[in-house]
Amino acid sequence: MQKSLKAVALLFVAVICLAACGETEPELPSPPTPEEPSAPALSGGYEGTDGEIAFKLPDLGENVVLHTQLQTAYLTNEKYEEIKKYADGVNKTDEEDHRELSHPQEVVFSWEAAGAAADAEYVLRVGEGEEMQNVWEFTTSETSFSVSNLKIATTYYWNISVGNVESGKAWFTTEGLGPRNLYVDGVANVRDLGGWQTESGVRVKQGLMYRCGRLNKNYSGEITVTNAGIDMLRNRLNIRAEIDLRGGSNDPSEYGNIEKSMLGDDIFYYHTGMNWEGSLIDLNRVKIRAVFALLADENNYPLIFHCSIGTDRTGVIAFLVGALLGVSEEDLYRDYLFSNFAYIEGARDLGTIRNTYVADIKGAAGSTLAEKTRTILLERLRVPEEQLQSIVRIMLG
Repeated sequence: MQKSLKAVALLFVAVICLAACGETEPELPSPPTPEEPSAPALSGGYEGTDGEIAFKLPDLGENVVLHTQLQTAYLTNEKYEEIKKYADGVNKTDEEDHRELSHPQEVVFSWEAAGAAADAEYVLRVGEGEEMQNVWEFTTSETSFSVSNLKIATTYYWNISVGNVESGKAWFTTEGLGPRNLYVDGVANVRDLGGWQTESGVRVKQGLMYRCGRLNKNYSGEITVTNAGIDMLRNRLNIRAEIDLRGGSNDPSEYGNIEKSMLGDDIFYYHTGMNWEGSLIDLNRVKIRAVFALLADENNYPLIFHCSIGTDRTGVIAFLVGALLGVSEEDLYRDYLFSNFAYIEGARDLGTIRNTYVADIKGAAGSTLAEKTRTILLERLRVPEEQLQSIVRIMLG
């Protein structure tokens, strides 16, 4: 006990001594505060002198709009079934004029190039990401140029060349509002099946699978897609295969009895004629199975599929693919109803598809629309599991 008291007393004296001598415990340096990572810029312009030319490329901004005001008004209306407020598939201004309202909003590129010759020819290059993948090139003698059919929710880089002089890059990000609708001259109702977000948050790949209207007249086979439309499909969208759904057993000559694609002899052309009166699934079990076999073959991509106006037979294939991938029911309805912006010779509403195939899908086994669709494809349509897996891998990665 005495030893313990003595130890405490000595410790007390030591503390007093330290205080008297002004000695304190050294303060340890605070650990450095980690720097917050800066968010990447979503857009930016470019200004600089390259060669002897002073370039100025403006910042186009974030969320560059790809839809017309009318399309945007519909796509942002929570009541997606109210399509007839915006378009009715006929789109007349008078008895002689039918307007195609399905085309996207163009993106206007403009620039300055001080020091360039008055008669200079400019090359505009627009590509995806900083490495400018899938680059598109356009030649013009003007200092502005309009471009259609860019992907949604995508960061693009662009620059200008004059002769051997090339500017630095500007960049921008497009809006994420779906669908990605396209302008292909001479073809109505063109859309990418990609761009939609699945319910798991993954965005379906763009630039692989497109839905559209016919490329030639029904019955006569006369070509309707123009040279500009062919150039867009072949050289911009890089189409390798065409699946023609016209000419089912109830109208066998509808597709014009053509034997090759209007896009050229080197494009794979598949005629898988489907019927349209009644249950589109039950009427077309064999043909839908044949279509899915083509969609499962990666050698066919990028591809287009179409019927006559790209709405009903085309619509059931688009719905089955989108639902299989996990696109929400609402987005699938919006995609179907968006066809009313095209000149499709009559309005479409949800009653048609709900009665002809959606009810069949939703009545199948499964807890989600994707599971129910897989059940329909596997058990009712007899599409092999490995083909479904291939389509999911191609479209989702």
